[in-house]
Amino acid sequence: MNWRRYFERNRQDAEQRIELESYVELTTAEYIARGMEPEAARAAALRKLGNTTLIREEIYRMNTIPVVETLWHDIRYACRTLRRNLGFTVIAAATLAIGIASNSAIFSFVDAVLLKPLPYTHADRIVRLQEKRPDGASTWISTLDYLDWKNGNTVFDQMAVQQDGLTTLTVSGEPVSLRVARVSAHYFDVFGVRAFLGRTFRADEDQPGKQYVAVLSHALWEREFGSDIQIVGKTILLDKAPYTVIGVMPSDSAFDRGAAEIWYPLAFQPSNMTRYYRWLSGSFATLRVGVSIQEARSEMDAIGARIAKDYPDSNRDWGVSVESYGKSIVGLQLRTSLLALMAAVGGLLLICCSNLANLALARGVSRWRELAVRASLGASRSRLIQQSLIENIVLAISGGLLGIGLSYWGMLWIMALVPAGSLPREANVQIDLRVLLFALSISILTGIAFGIVPSVQASNLSLAGAMKTGGRSSTSRSSRRLRDVLVVGEVAIAFILLCGSGLLIRSFFGLLRVDTGFDSTNVLTMSLPIPGFPPGSNYFNTEEFNAYIRALRASVDAVPGVRQSAITNALPLTDCCLYTLNMRIENHPAPDPANRGGGYFKVVTPSYFSVLGIHLRRGRFLTDEDTMNSPPVVVVNEALVKRYFGNEDPVGQHILNPKIIAGKTERGAEISWEIVGVVADEKLNALDDGTSAVLYASYEQSPVYFANLLLRANLDPSTLEGSVRKAVHEINPGQAIMNVRSLESIKSASVATDRLRTVLLTIFSAIALILAAVGIYGLISYSVVQRTHEMGIRTALGASAVELLRLVFTHGLFLTAMGLGIGFAGTFALTRLLASILHNVDALDPYTIAVTAVILLCVALMACLVPALRATRVDPSLALRGE
Repeated sequence: MNWRRYFERNRQDAEQRIELESYVELTTAEYIARGMEPEAARAAALRKLGNTTLIREEIYRMNTIPVVETLWHDIRYACRTLRRNLGFTVIAAATLAIGIASNSAIFSFVDAVLLKPLPYTHADRIVRLQEKRPDGASTWISTLDYLDWKNGNTVFDQMAVQQDGLTTLTVSGEPVSLRVARVSAHYFDVFGVRAFLGRTFRADEDQPGKQYVAVLSHALWEREFGSDIQIVGKTILLDKAPYTVIGVMPSDSAFDRGAAEIWYPLAFQPSNMTRYYRWLSGSFATLRVGVSIQEARSEMDAIGARIAKDYPDSNRDWGVSVESYGKSIVGLQLRTSLLALMAAVGGLLLICCSNLANLALARGVSRWRELAVRASLGASRSRLIQQSLIENIVLAISGGLLGIGLSYWGMLWIMALVPAGSLPREANVQIDLRVLLFALSISILTGIAFGIVPSVQASNLSLAGAMKTGGRSSTSRSSRRLRDVLVVGEVAIAFILLCGSGLLIRSFFGLLRVDTGFDSTNVLTMSLPIPGFPPGSNYFNTEEFNAYIRALRASVDAVPGVRQSAITNALPLTDCCLYTLNMRIENHPAPDPANRGGGYFKVVTPSYFSVLGIHLRRGRFLTDEDTMNSPPVVVVNEALVKRYFGNEDPVGQHILNPKIIAGKTERGAEISWEIVGVVADEKLNALDDGTSAVLYASYEQSPVYFANLLLRANLDPSTLEGSVRKAVHEINPGQAIMNVRSLESIKSASVATDRLRTVLLTIFSAIALILAAVGIYGLISYSVVQRTHEMGIRTALGASAVELLRLVFTHGLFLTAMGLGIGFAGTFALTRLLASILHNVDALDPYTIAVTAVILLCVALMACLVPALRATRVDPSLALRGE
């Protein structure tokens, strides 16, 4: 078939018509010249040529692809039919749009996080390495272990390491605190990312003395440097030290969406050369061509085993974790949340399909007379099925187009609610071609799914019966059973989704009721980044630094409205800047040096406990009398006591832990800390943190260069921000201030992911419940209409209104009960998926399941009520006369 002739067939038909007309006119003129009358001459010419219409149709058919032509006619007929039934079309398209929009919006996140290839060259060869604890958990890396990995392996082309932190950029105006990534020279080479301006690091620029170069993120370059094209080669001040800008990252790079805003080389100093202090956040490497990740794991396991054998005091039973980078950036909670939401919207789409299939079945019955006429005129059954199916697909695509528009706004709304840092930096969520193809695909599949069975049912008719009854009595038993099955499926899916959302709601509100161990009312917090010594100051030792801390507190305490202030290296409900413990208890059996007791070492001013209202369980709090000239003392939390002391009284006992050396990545000699008090557990990392053992020491006895200010106010703390900033800058004008937040907002942010997941699943479940109710109502209403004659006869024979109500309610509740039974079995699958993200709630919580079942039963009763009342008002004389 010549496709050019196909698309030009209308033009060719017009030309053929002109040509045939010309032939008739010439022949007519010839006959007239022979003496015939004009009318007789034209008739003779037409007889000689034959039927011109048939000739044109034959030629047109020769230039036509029958399948395409039939499809095009079916599409146009479907559009006309849907336009004539505008109410049905709008309802069906809107229902589909809801299902397709929710699927497309959630799929955009699933695609960006789980399916899309990473935006790096040879992304499948990038791996992440970390230390592996004896219990199998991954953790940070020590310098000497990393260097042994780097120098001893034969499976990686490039290897780099990273350490995250903060740095203060000094520009005109107030100092700016930036998130910095200190990385080894080959870091950007591992990911295959090139600079937008300038270059990245050379191979030797992570050596001491050569590390004073920096690469800027594109966003930082625009925000702080006004997109200065001449920025490369200029000098900037980071922590009062001059750095030369050598490059700017591209705007479309994943590095511009990550946590770091600036990068500079990580140059190891002699004090970094230790195995005991694991301070490097992660190592990244590129597999050599032809090397599998299993081979890399085998070699790194051998290297880890050798290190553990050679250095048992620090590495006994420790190993190396090697994981694909793509898997390492997606945590279990994020993966579970996305899969659960995708399952939920998939179930929602099935309910939409079920409702529309029921609607299409009912509509097909009302059109049986039309189909019977078409069949009597020669339409085959396959032809009727095709036309009906095309109509449903056209309807589904219309709903899909509307759904794509809704999905865009849905995606933007969800993105606005997603907590910062919840998604990997590589996840670029957008409605792109992949999402559009997904939406189009599910639109077509949806049209087939809800249209195929009704189409087959509608084509399976008795011509005589359909013509005689007009379709009312033509409803087959199989058709009714099919509609019942669809409603049962709707109820089952709605039950599963409602159980899932109910569990998440209980889990979420359970988190909100968790005892945090502190009072967050009217508490304002702010971070005071101090990477080394305070910027702009002349403090060269810890004594002067502690004097600076005391001066800061005194200045802030003098602000009107401030009740009391405190300083800590780590704020509650955050995981930044906590030191890990490497402790043992004095006069207790000495544990393996490489596996000594874990937990956290937290440094605070003595006022920390009163500012947060942390309760004392026994002993005393830290006081201002606990100084460098007095014996070292600590306060511990109840979790540490339970873990290490059991039923012993810890007050007066001593804990041995290496000294933290301020500003350095090394540990000093062991210090014997006397326990003077036990306090209630404080939630350190998150509201579901229930096991963290904590040791509290004072800045005076263990100074560290991490400072966060907390203050309790007598009024709304947000009104004090300006005054507190002024008080801090009166002591140190160069002190950067960042992350000014109330403790209530930190508490709220700690459950933001749980809140978003719960809200989304609840919304999808509510829509599913409404659609299920609509489905039950529609089925029962239609059933009552179809059984009007039967109801009339029953009434005429003496059936009471109660008996008719029972008849209708029994049908609806029977279907609901079946759906609940099937849904209960399906609940096991969803709850198993949700188990890892539930907090203090059993995945098969009987209370949640029972309440959900009662809600669905009540909804079913309400859905059956109106049709049941309508059945009791059937006039027997009208029903019988209608027959």
